Amino acid sequence: MPYVLADESFRTKENVTTRCREILSATPDGSLVSDSALPFLLDLFRHHDEWAQKTAGGVVGISTQTTSHGTRCFVLVRNGGGTIDISFPHAIRLIPSTRTANLIPQGLRDFRSAARNGVEAQIRDFRDSQLVSSSVCPITGEALHRGNCAVDHAPPTTFDSLLFNFCQSKGINPITVAVGSINGTVAVFNDPLLLVAWQEHHRENAVLRLVSRIGNLQLPKLAVQWSLLCQ
Repeated sequence: MPYVLADESFRTKENVTTRCREILSATPDGSLVSDSALPFLLDLFRHHDEWAQKTAGGVVGISTQTTSHGTRCFVLVRNGGGTIDISFPHAIRLIPSTRTANLIPQGLRDFRSAARNGVEAQIRDFRDSQLVSSSVCPITGEALHRGNCAVDHAPPTTFDSLLFNFCQSKGINPITVAVGSINGTVAVFNDPLLLVAWQEHHRENAVLRLVSRIGNLQLPKLAVQWSLLCQ
């Protein structure tokens, strides 16, 4: 069975290694890895047994360097400057061998995307109101500005738990909900009454906070038992 890291599926650990080497090859020394590679690496490095120590004080990015032995490796960029190396082969070895792909059904993916898009205006308004005053990321400690910030649903009321509670209260099976799209890319609810009900639920219950984009990616993933609804 495959391994899953940040929604990327790999058949073997060798495939995970190949993905890491591709990112290393594409990232010059001292440059930050691409936005598309960052979620995968953060998910992988959480398996490293020194992750907590290496990220103490906040991590604001992942870069690359060439070691004194001539090999290339990843480094964590710390808040306030400085880096610390982290071994991707070691992290890969520590991925549980029984890890399997708990793939989300496409219907549920579409439903969640439509729900996120449905409250995008609320998220944007919150971000704009918070950026009026200076603030720092509670995860990484870096100063926040429009170019590096994201809006997080503060735990334990994460976005998924909020959406799950909404579905549970309304008796909704998310994979049966009709989801359309705008221009074939932006998922939307076909039912306008469902959209309004979800927007009201989100407005009344969401606890939002401003974090950095990389801080948002470092947050632990809290499991939601969608299978209880998708039957």
